Amino acid sequence: MLNREFLEKLTPVEIQMISEYINALFKRKVTLNTSNSENLEGSLERCPYCGGHHFVKNGKDKKTRRQKYFCKDCGKFFAASKDTFFYHSRIGYNTWMNFIACEVQCLSLKAESDITGVSKTTCFNMRHKLYDALRDEYKKDKQNGIVEIDAAYTSINLKGMKNGMPRISKKRGKHKPDPKHKSLRGISHHKICLITSIDENDDMLFHIAGLGPESLEKYQQFHGQFSRGCKLVCDEKSCIQTFARNNRLQYDVIPAGHFKSAAGNTLSSVNQLHQEFKELIRKKRGVSTRHLQGYMDWLVMTKQLKYRIEGGKKMDTQIYMNIMNNPSSFTTDMTCKLPFPIDLYEAYCEYGMITKNQSLS
Repeated sequence: MLNREFLEKLTPVEIQMISEYINALFKRKVTLNTSNSENLEGSLERCPYCGGHHFVKNGKDKKTRRQKYFCKDCGKFFAASKDTFFYHSRIGYNTWMNFIACEVQCLSLKAESDITGVSKTTCFNMRHKLYDALRDEYKKDKQNGIVEIDAAYTSINLKGMKNGMPRISKKRGKHKPDPKHKSLRGISHHKICLITSIDENDDMLFHIAGLGPESLEKYQQFHGQFSRGCKLVCDEKSCIQTFARNNRLQYDVIPAGHFKSAAGNTLSSVNQLHQEFKELIRKKRGVSTRHLQGYMDWLVMTKQLKYRIEGGKKMDTQIYMNIMNNPSSFTTDMTCKLPFPIDLYEAYCEYGMITKNQSLS
């Protein structure tokens, strides 16, 4: 049995020999025809319908050539991929691993298509299926200890809109305001507010809060994400201080025009995340507001993995293992049907081109 106790008894030379053999075996095993179902079959422990352990092999599917199983407890047939991330995916293991590696490197759809050998449309659907599966990976733990908290803003992006645009065309550069082209200065209701917080354990909250400037109501949406003993590090915005008092949290304020509080705390981690987010948006040449939260979740998840995996190595393997048995019902047709995380009527009602009950896709 190859376990930890056995390996600890080996000499360094024997361990090196085993490592080289495993690497050579991995290269022989992984081909263009290697399927995800092979990995799932190796970890199959129970029936996806009743949870029973009494199941047997029962032939193979004629089309997919995947192994079928029969549960003796509930009498149902199933495949190893049932109720997993790969149930609705026909993409092989090698392609998925290459694609995940491309996503970690933040490559464009064109580059991902060239490397994986699938179309840009397929890469786009794979991207959002991956983001959907990892959506809750980093949201399990509450913020603890010293927590940096602030807000960032980004513009509404309507890429991929199939129906009529809910606003008139915007002119590039400076122009004189008129009744049809209103000049909205500062943080208007055309800006999306992103609430951000990072604690001393590198647990992060990065979420769309709504339209317009930060407010008590926007922060209050996430009050359940903060432990009672938190100490918030923030700027002089009164809404954050009110949020802290209402939820019985301590807070340390950084005075205007300064980078540190009296206690020496800063917002450097939050500012770094905001800068990385801007760079991500630039590399993707703009991100649709419909899919924005998925990109934000992916950024946070990969950033946390880099902290937890030594040197950021084998991130693609770790991500694959995280999604492998993840129950996902996300299908291709859902990619462009995700609901908008903001109220477009609130943003564009002044143009008179959209009604409150109008559906947008």
